[in-house]
Amino acid sequence: MARDDASDFSEEEVATVLLALPDGPMEEAPSHTTSFIGGYPAFPAVPAGPSRNPKGKGKAVAATSAPEEVRCGACHKAMPLLSQVYCPLEGGENDRTIYVWACARPGCRRREGSVRAFRASVRNEEYVADVEAKRAEAERIAAEERERARQNPFTVQQNAGAGAGLFGAPKPLFGAAAANPFASPSAPAASPHPSSPKKDDAPTAAVASLSLSDPVVHTPPIPAYQPPQYITTVDEFLPIAEDSDVDVSEDEDEAPEQKAEWREDGWDKLLPKSVDDIFERFARRLASAEDASNQVLRYDFNAVPLPYSSSSPLFKKLFPGAPTRAPSSEEDEVNLADYYTTKPVPACTRCGAARVFELQLVPQLINVLRPSSLSTTGKPPAGNAKVQTEEERRAEILRLAKGEARGEGDAGEMEWGTVMVFGCEGDCIGVGEEWVGVEWEAAPEA
Repeated sequence: MARDDASDFSEEEVATVLLALPDGPMEEAPSHTTSFIGGYPAFPAVPAGPSRNPKGKGKAVAATSAPEEVRCGACHKAMPLLSQVYCPLEGGENDRTIYVWACARPGCRRREGSVRAFRASVRNEEYVADVEAKRAEAERIAAEERERARQNPFTVQQNAGAGAGLFGAPKPLFGAAAANPFASPSAPAASPHPSSPKKDDAPTAAVASLSLSDPVVHTPPIPAYQPPQYITTVDEFLPIAEDSDVDVSEDEDEAPEQKAEWREDGWDKLLPKSVDDIFERFARRLASAEDASNQVLRYDFNAVPLPYSSSSPLFKKLFPGAPTRAPSSEEDEVNLADYYTTKPVPACTRCGAARVFELQLVPQLINVLRPSSLSTTGKPPAGNAKVQTEEERRAEILRLAKGEARGEGDAGEMEWGTVMVFGCEGDCIGVGEEWVGVEWEAAPEA
């Protein structure tokens, strides 16, 4: 669900953003319906033959099976997984899982293909039944309204509430967004008015009857960050004081309590004056999230991503012409959504549907997936480095802002600011590579 501006702090607009937080070591074997960071990915079984895009142009596409490993486009070595996210679309008929990898070798940083993402989508019969049941219910209500109007056209408005959901009133056709789209699927409630098969259902019925490939789970000696960790999700919440008379000329996006917390924590003193407004917005947005400053991933399908730096080539592609400095007055406030475009993002190479922004990784993930936790045995290596303290994390943000070089002991650490994944809007069935945009850290000064 799209938002008006990736940088605005209003409660209504941030409600669509889900933040992923580390939630402890993963104890169970992975499946494609599990969301986690590190570890080994699990791919679902996919149809062995061609299938049709349920939301696209009806084009049959080959449901490619999962890769046995994902290699870096620069060094051609196997890469460790950063994250697997189970994220079926609202009102969709498929399981949908996004996977992101990045090469850990220092020589591959900033090179094409060193960060890659795949998507796996497979038909979920429970979701299909749920969608069909809700569609049939909506059709039944509409038929009742038409009959009622035919019998007495003067009572339509009085009874309009019965069919309110059909036309976008309080009850949408396919229900509200799931509380947690990362959660494993559960069976939907049975409908009292099930729909009967239609002629148009033949293509999808054929998909269901196709033979399936075997599920694929990567294993050692492929490198992996160990142990993998579950991720839990929360809604992004940035509290603001509405209808306040307080002067907010310094930053129209923030409420007084946000500014006070920001200054009390010393973030405004950490950031150098030369930092552009885009990076400052990024840092403040992450730090201001209530009970979620340790977020590692942001999910908001078909929305406007949160850019990291105005100097990055990716920012200039996605936000052409956008101002990079804070406005001097409220009247000049910049809405980044006004500049946002997905024209540089190629369409899905499998079905031809458009690709839209889906999720982005943020720097706290680098703090969790340390080089010392890389293993080729499937077990955590001995002597893992300790997790950074809050003060160390703030110092890291300052270092990123200044573009300073890393110390010698940091060899092997990732150096991106954010990784954006754009996925197929049509959710075509099968496994395929998606488009990744990376905003790298500022290059070290000579």
